[in-house]
Amino acid sequence: MYCEDHAQIDDRKGFSVTQLEALMSDIDAQPPWRDTSQKCCDYYDSMQLTDEEVEEYEERGQPILINNLIAPTVDAVLGMEVRTRHDLVLAADDEKGEDLKDALQEKFKDAWRLARGDRACADAYAGQIKAGIGWVEVTRNDDVFSGGGKYKIKNVRRQEMFWDWHAEEADLSDARWMLRKRWIDIDEAISWFPKQKDIIENNVSNWDGFLDTELQEETEQRLHSAHSDWESWSRKETEWLDRRRSRILMSVVYYKTWRIGEVVELENGRIIEFNPNNMVHVVGVKMKRFSKRVARWAAIRESWFVGPHRIVDRPCTAPTGYYPLVPFIAYRQDKSGAPYGIVSRMISAQDEINFRRMRLTWLLQAKRVIADEDATNLSREALLKEVHRADGYIELNPDRRNKKTIAESIQVQQDFDIAAQQFNVMKDAMDQIQSVAGVYNAMMGQDSSATSGVALNALVEQGATTLAEVNDNYNYSRTRVADLQMAYLIEDLAKQNNIAVTVHKEDMHRKKVIRLNVTNDDGSTDNSVKRWKGHITQAPAMATPTYRAQLAQELMQAVSKMPQEIQMATLDMVVELMDIPNKQEFLDRLRKVLNIPKSEEDMTDDEKAAAMAEQEKAQQMEQMQFKTLMQEVEKGAEQIKEIQARVEKLKGETKSGEVKDDKTEAETSKILQEMLEATRQTNALKNSVMGNINAQLASMNIEEDEDVGNR
Repeated sequence: MYCEDHAQIDDRKGFSVTQLEALMSDIDAQPPWRDTSQKCCDYYDSMQLTDEEVEEYEERGQPILINNLIAPTVDAVLGMEVRTRHDLVLAADDEKGEDLKDALQEKFKDAWRLARGDRACADAYAGQIKAGIGWVEVTRNDDVFSGGGKYKIKNVRRQEMFWDWHAEEADLSDARWMLRKRWIDIDEAISWFPKQKDIIENNVSNWDGFLDTELQEETEQRLHSAHSDWESWSRKETEWLDRRRSRILMSVVYYKTWRIGEVVELENGRIIEFNPNNMVHVVGVKMKRFSKRVARWAAIRESWFVGPHRIVDRPCTAPTGYYPLVPFIAYRQDKSGAPYGIVSRMISAQDEINFRRMRLTWLLQAKRVIADEDATNLSREALLKEVHRADGYIELNPDRRNKKTIAESIQVQQDFDIAAQQFNVMKDAMDQIQSVAGVYNAMMGQDSSATSGVALNALVEQGATTLAEVNDNYNYSRTRVADLQMAYLIEDLAKQNNIAVTVHKEDMHRKKVIRLNVTNDDGSTDNSVKRWKGHITQAPAMATPTYRAQLAQELMQAVSKMPQEIQMATLDMVVELMDIPNKQEFLDRLRKVLNIPKSEEDMTDDEKAAAMAEQEKAQQMEQMQFKTLMQEVEKGAEQIKEIQARVEKLKGETKSGEVKDDKTEAETSKILQEMLEATRQTNALKNSVMGNINAQLASMNIEEDEDVGNR
């Protein structure tokens, strides 16, 4: 659907009832993947036999046994998600947005926690692993007394969700439409749409008395239209109305409308719609501060239906460009695009286990009786009952024909050899359960063939690699949920001014207050959330306590073999890996005693000022030393000049013959010796000064290269 402005669509021109019927017909033609997904969930819940199979086994006399190996395997995978869950962090796309990033990170963290985002994503991950798909919805919390936060992040049952089957993106963001169906009570539907109360109640009453002649003229045209929709609706009533429970089907269609208009690209890269009534936009384009161009973009609308009646058609309440629902898809079939999870791979092996288990148990207790008709005086049922009893009593017929041996008249046989074969086949199927899922005994805490720690770690790592694709899909969808939550947050924060946010609450040294949307006297805004340029990413995985303890032990073994001074220098690194009370305070005291400097990001403002003052003091001392060396060089040069003058004078006197005695030669030798010594000292001073200068130049070149790289 194309429109010039999706916010101005006439309610009569929105998503019609006819389009809804066509959409449902498309859904009916989609591949039957839902039955397979439900079967996978049933197997996890130990409902692994159909009614027909149970009836057949009971007729044979076989015991009904289910050895559910799917559930613990899936639980191990779900447990890994909890143990290796990453924090969601904001990353700024430019250095100017660090303060804005810290403030938004704090706001996002609180909103995510209060909305129970991790719980919703974990539930969706369970659906992803079992059924192949899970859903998460992000909305504003419309229940003012619910006690939660401003937003709600909740898991949505896959049975309620339908979508455009032609969508190809992992998050289905390219889907043309999404449909959610939900059964709700009549009174709840009326509370959502009180203006449509009469339409909802007439549906429940089957529109009895609506067409009475006396009332027809006074009836609103709106009700006539609703009655017409009810009469023309071709779907079965049981699909949308439950009279016994007074429940009705609420459907909401999220669909895209396309717009073509002018946009401007700002200097910071942001793109906004051009508004000809905004003087800033007009002046910016004329002064070529902005570049204006024609673009096409999608806007999402939502259309609500109660049964066959459209209640409202409006712009989507989610932020612009977002569906309020995010799918968590494990895998998709190449041929049909149907989603599936890891349980579907284990069903065949699980069926084999159940069949062999019941067969084996039956063979161990079943007995084959071969008897003459006159072997006993017992009936067939009584004989079989006594045969199966451990203390059974079988009295032979004294008048039987075969009296030579008992074996000639009656035999009881059991197939123990076949039972052993059944056990071996069942054992092989039990091993296949984990193999096809990519989960190994080491990951589930069970005994395995690996005996060393390295081998165990290799098995765990191999299992994590096998599940890498499904976990990568999960992390992508989880990040999309966080993006949607962040879009809601920015949309709401943009309506507020001068918002004070305390960051680094846990660290008393780094704790500070950052203000958002601060309006200056000249009309400009500092830390405007609208100018946020960044993205949400997964924080590095936190090491488990066991892993940290192992690292600490290995590091201690390595450090213990090093010299004493190295042991002291690396002591804080060992303590960092330990789980001890007040570890941060312990580390601060240890580093203070050992004179180990803190990193700049861990310093307080006072510590940064002290470090800067110390650095300036060191630079001043270095400059003083350099100045002293230069003075000594100048002094040495003057001495050399003076000695050279004396030498020249002496040479002149020698040539003129004025001085030719031994005393003069001795004085000349002494002067030359002094000149050589002065020259040596001067050269040494020059080398020292030049070495110092070269070191400083080398440092300046490195800093210059870094600046160029940053630019």
